[in-house]
Amino acid sequence: MRHLFPTFLFIVAVSLIGTGCASSSQGLSSSNVIDRNVELDPIRADINVNDEERLKGSSQSVYFLFFRLKGDNKYADGISYSANAFNKEGLFSFLNPFRLFEMIATGDAEGKVKSAAAYNAIEGREVDVLVHPTYSVTKKNYLIVSIYEAEVQGYGATYSNFRTEPPLDQELNRIIAAKTQFRVDE
Repeated sequence: MRHLFPTFLFIVAVSLIGTGCASSSQGLSSSNVIDRNVELDPIRADINVNDEERLKGSSQSVYFLFFRLKGDNKYADGISYSANAFNKEGLFSFLNPFRLFEMIATGDAEGKVKSAAAYNAIEGREVDVLVHPTYSVTKKNYLIVSIYEAEVQGYGATYSNFRTEPPLDQELNRIIAAKTQFRVDE
């Protein structure tokens, strides 16, 4: 019986080390146009904002040490947070080694919970983008457990009237708009 215990302990240790989780993402393949001698006409679109209904979404994640125990697993891609550098930790918070270690170890849990809240706000609605999102983020620390909560509010919008404009037309439109603005200001 004594010989079986170390073997059992070894098998359990190897099993724990080999345990993991997986995530997947779907994207489109693209080609980097900057490296090629190609001139493209930019695509323009109109954006229609529904300012009658304010969309709301929330998300919560629980971490034990740096392992996520609970939380959403659907995220909105392409979310950028312009206030990241000017958060409560200050302008140079990214230089804090503890904050940097936390972001690396948790895979940026705060960003994930914000992205999940944005996904929950637009899920099931006929919108393309969340306009003017306002985030409220709370982080609660309990010795070895951290709870991240995020709530977002914003307006849903759709894109329409996709078109391309050759560069010459763009420049003419810019000049006409500038002259019209100049006349209005006089």
